[in-house]
Amino acid sequence: MDRSRQRVDHERVGTGRNLVRSLRPELRRPRLAAGRRIRHRDPRYLVLDVRSRAEYIGERFWPSGATEDTGRSGHVPGAVHVPIDSLRREDGTLKDPDALRAVFEAAGVDDTKTVITYCTIGNRASQAWFALKYVLGYPDVRVYYGSWVEWGKAPDSPIES
Repeated sequence: MDRSRQRVDHERVGTGRNLVRSLRPELRRPRLAAGRRIRHRDPRYLVLDVRSRAEYIGERFWPSGATEDTGRSGHVPGAVHVPIDSLRREDGTLKDPDALRAVFEAAGVDDTKTVITYCTIGNRASQAWFALKYVLGYPDVRVYYGSWVEWGKAPDSPIES
């Protein structure tokens, strides 16, 4: 494999035993900016929680229900809830564009605001991002990569349940 063409999302910091990998600064900034916008409830942004109902209402932290290394349960205040399963057919593929649009519009999600998706670690949020951005053509959709694992473990993050 030609590594000169390989995309690198991390930089090496330190030397020898102290060598660690961290997100490159230009990748860290958007993540922090999304967290700030969510925290300050900027009206230009709509926060979209695509976790299960049990996760959203605070019955569980992890989708599996695991209790190891958990943070606080609940959801980001003001977040709109659209479970990722409501975007999929029975075979796991995304629904057609008209069905997706109907699901999002029923929840009050439209393309007039920047949409920031989140889940627990980013997988389901990325699927919703793809549906909004590339299937429905929403102009500004972002993923909060820290997602609930970051928000729910931060002691100063506001939480609703």
